[in-house]
This record gives sequence, structure tokens and C-alpha cells, in this order.
Amino acid sequence: MTFQMQSHGGAQAKRAPTEKPQLLEALRPADGDIAVDEAADFGFLLPPGGDASQYLPDVPDADLDQLGDLMVPDVDTVDATPDGAMAPVLTYWGQFLDHELTARTDRESDLTAIDDPTPKATGEEIERQLKNARTPRFDLDSVYGGLPVGTFSDPSIQHAASVLRTGLRHPVHTAKMRVGTAVEPGPLPDDTLDPHRDLPRFHQVEQKVRDAALDIARAQMNDDGFAKFEAGLPKRALIGDMRNDENIIIAQFHLSFLRFHNKVVDFLTANDTGWIADFDAAKSLTKLHYQWLVVHGYLKDICDPDVVSRILDTRNAHYDAFRADYAARNPGRVVGNVIPLEFSVAAFRFGHSMVRNIYDYNRTFGRPNGTAPFDQIFAFTGGGGIGARFGLNLNNIPKNWVIDWARFVTPDGSFADGGPQRLARRVDTVIAPPLGDMANEGGEFDAGTPDGAALRALFRNLARRNLRRGKSLRLPTGQALHAHLQSIGAVTSGPQTDVRVWLDNKPDLAAFLDDHAFNSATPLWFYCLAEAEGTPGPGLGELGSWIVAATFIGALMDDADSALSREFSPDQSPLRTPDGDPINTIERWMRFAAVLA
Repeated sequence: MTFQMQSHGGAQAKRAPTEKPQLLEALRPADGDIAVDEAADFGFLLPPGGDASQYLPDVPDADLDQLGDLMVPDVDTVDATPDGAMAPVLTYWGQFLDHELTARTDRESDLTAIDDPTPKATGEEIERQLKNARTPRFDLDSVYGGLPVGTFSDPSIQHAASVLRTGLRHPVHTAKMRVGTAVEPGPLPDDTLDPHRDLPRFHQVEQKVRDAALDIARAQMNDDGFAKFEAGLPKRALIGDMRNDENIIIAQFHLSFLRFHNKVVDFLTANDTGWIADFDAAKSLTKLHYQWLVVHGYLKDICDPDVVSRILDTRNAHYDAFRADYAARNPGRVVGNVIPLEFSVAAFRFGHSMVRNIYDYNRTFGRPNGTAPFDQIFAFTGGGGIGARFGLNLNNIPKNWVIDWARFVTPDGSFADGGPQRLARRVDTVIAPPLGDMANEGGEFDAGTPDGAALRALFRNLARRNLRRGKSLRLPTGQALHAHLQSIGAVTSGPQTDVRVWLDNKPDLAAFLDDHAFNSATPLWFYCLAEAEGTPGPGLGELGSWIVAATFIGALMDDADSALSREFSPDQSPLRTPDGDPINTIERWMRFAAVLA
């Protein structure tokens, strides 16, 4: 598995020369990864070739940046972006799922650089050289860790990775996962549940585990990056992917998996189910429920349900064709190891438009006492120093920042008090103002120099980063990919030749698109957002739905033990909520994990 130790961006990592990938070898740690993982693959849904009309013309970086700026409102108000109809949990559930499947396309490297996004390689070379640092399966390696694949040249790195994995488990109750405990100031969001509501952190583990993290980080980071890492280590979460501690909502979502696993052990111990109350049984049941919810609790909300059903009915035949074409272009690769770049770099970044700039988070930072501004949900994490900029010297999150999941798992747009609704933002071409200036990013650049200030601003602007990343990795235009998927029968609709017709009352944006010909040759990320904006349903349009659902279902079908492959349903599980219900919704998942009263 890969322990990710940096937030998005990763400019403080050492840059290594691109190496020829080796089939089924463990991936070398780089860009802040401090353990090894499967060297899985990325490939293009639209086969790379010489047809220039399928790609953006030689677009100036300044034009992409201006498009990104137009996607971020200038005003930071509760109404800065329109509400959608979906529950807020879906935003951060999606982030967790993204971290399950992919890493490296959001990190700086020779191939993915955004400071100079001029493509450094052909599409064919990108497919051969860019490696995925996650196992392309919903195997919860960010929660449980995993054994390295193949071999690795440095035994000390292998040993350190093994030591880190031991730290994920409870040191005494070895069937359980380690968790952390929230501390004062309070209160908790509820009066009936326990305070063990934080991720495990390095200050609470054995010295050998801390030393292992430092040894690997030292080998992979530059001096400044390592010094920052070492100073913040006591507060850092000991989890498989540090991106899951970059904001407190995804951190609390990750915690629900640790708690769910531990409650499975308790349930199997207390009930005669025929299951042994050990680590393996708890892990198996946790994964099966999670994987079932991926399809029935997430995909069917985010994607067009008809598209999801069509993919399931055809056994994902068109996605299999993509992987077969990829394998033909790249002989010797394992077919099930490839994830589409159009998914990772564009379509699945739709969630950035669902982020709210203000949340009704819990009874302290929400009704009736206030709100939780977006920048503060980054401040109460390991990467944010757990409240250090508010004068708090804490190694665990305070009780008053434990999430109230009741405000997140059920959509509620009924409030008339002027405060934030309990809804995710609409999937459209607008993203929340704080994502245009992300507080925890770009700190490695010297804002006192013109070049440093420009780089700092760039890395803090998510819209600019996404658009530049698409350029550096040679993504096709939305129109080209849509036409290709229609031609092979994966989607029934055809490409939109002028995306302005999808926009909802955005004259300035529409004029810019027309002036720069982005309306007819559209960056894929923007195209998927515009398609969703012009779609009557609450989530993605047909193209975006197909890319996301086909990728997810492909990952599940490739795993012979997945809930989809085993035709598992929660009715078959021995687990029940305290009310005796099967665990078949995200709300019941949270109740079983005792993070929701």
C-alpha cells in the first residue's frame, strides 16, 4: 500500500527522473509516499493518436487561468454557489473514493507539472510512464494497509513500511483498528456517544513507528519538506493516505471505517452469528458493506441511474473494450490495473463543484450557534496543525469539532434563517470561493518574491490547477471523448458542439468561452461540469455518469471478492443496526459505527 504523507500539490517532494515502469514491481516511493504500492497503470479512454482536432489547440496558460478564475465567484457568501439536491456527505464520500483508486495525477512530477503545463510527452509515452500509486480496487488500503506488490530495491524502506502497517492496529485488542480520542474544548455534537472520534495520530504510537515514518520521509522529501513533516509528525494521522486528513470532514468519514470495523468485532463477539470475531472477519464485512454502498448508496445518487443500470446489465462491456485497447497498445500490462486518465484528471473532479463555503457542521459550528467556514475545516486536521492558528496547542481534534453526521447524511433544504442548507452544492461550472485560495496549499513558495508569489497563488487555486493538469496530461476535449464514446455505443447522446447552451445564466463565462473557442473545443473537466449544469437531474450528465460509473464498476468487477462479484447485499449480512435494520444506507453505516446517535 501507499502511505500518502502530503496534501494535494506535493511541490516539496524530491523529483526523480522518470523511470521505465516494471510490470508488477512495487512502485518506488516518490512525492511524499512513504511506503510502496502496486505500480498500477493509467490509460486514455480515447486512444491517443495524431488527430489534432481531438485535443485543445496550443492554448496559452493565461487563457486557462482566466477560465479557472471565472469559475470561482468573487464573493464569499452563503449564496456564492447554488444549492443542489444531494446530501453534503456525498462530497466527501467522493473524495474518499477518489483516494481509494488513484494517486499521482494530483502531484507535481515531470509529466504532471502545472507550473509549466506544456506537455512533456506524447499520449503513448504518458500511458507507458505515468504510474498510479493506489491499487485500482476498492480494497480500503487507505484504512487497512496492504502488502507490497512485487519487489523493491531498498530493504530498509520495505521494513519501515511493514512497521508503519503495524501501527494501524490496536496494540492490545489486535482484532481492532487504532483510533484517537477527541479532547477539550467541547462539547461533543451528541450526549450519548463516546469521545473516541479522532483518527489515530503519531503521538500515541510506539517510537519505532514514528521512526519508520521519519526514515522513509527523509529519503523522499527535500530538506524543507522533511523539516515541516518532522515538526508536524505528532499531530499527523497514522492512516494509509494522508489526503484523508486534509480536511476534517473527510477525516471524520475515514474515522467511520475504523469505528465500523471495531463495532463489527463487538457485534460478532456479542451475537451468535456463525462468524468468528477476529480481524479478518471484521475486515471482510466492513469491505462488503462499503462496496455495496459504493454502487447503491453513492453511484446511484451521483450518476444517472439509467446509465448505472445499463453498465451493470451489459457487464461493463464498453469499459472492457477500453482496457483491451489499452493492453493492445501496451503489451504485457495487466488489463485490470488500468484507470482512465479522463476519470482521474477530469470527470471525477466534479466533486470540487459540490463543496460548500460554509457548513452547518454541528451544534457549536452550526445551528443554533454559528457556522463552519470552509477554511476552518482545514485548520482542525494534522496538516492544518489542529487549530494552531487559533492559538490551540492540541495533538487531537477538540470535541467541538467532531462532526454531527445527522446534518450531512440526509439532504435538507428547508431552512429559512439565512444560514447554510444541509445540501451539497449543485454540480455545475462554479466552485466555492475558498477553493480559489486554499489556505493549506502553496506554503512551500516564498510569497515575498514575484515568482514565489505567483506559484503560491497558482497552487492555491484549484480551478487553475485542474485545467493546467488536463493540459499537461494531454486530455482530449470533451467533444472528442463524447463523440468517441457515442461511436462505440457506450453513451447514446452525442457531443455538445457549443457548451454555452448548457450554462445557466452565466453571460460573462459564455462570452469568454466564445471569444477563446472553448465553447466548441472544451477542456474535459469543464465539459463534464457544464453537461451536469445542463442536465435536469441532480448529478452528472450521461458522459460524466458513464466515465465515473464504468470506472467504479470495473474496479469492483475485477475483484473476485467484491460485493458486486459475490452478489452480496446487506440482507445477507449478520450485521444489524441497534434498531435491527440491515446496513443499507450511509446513515445506517454511521449509526452502526456509533458516530451518529
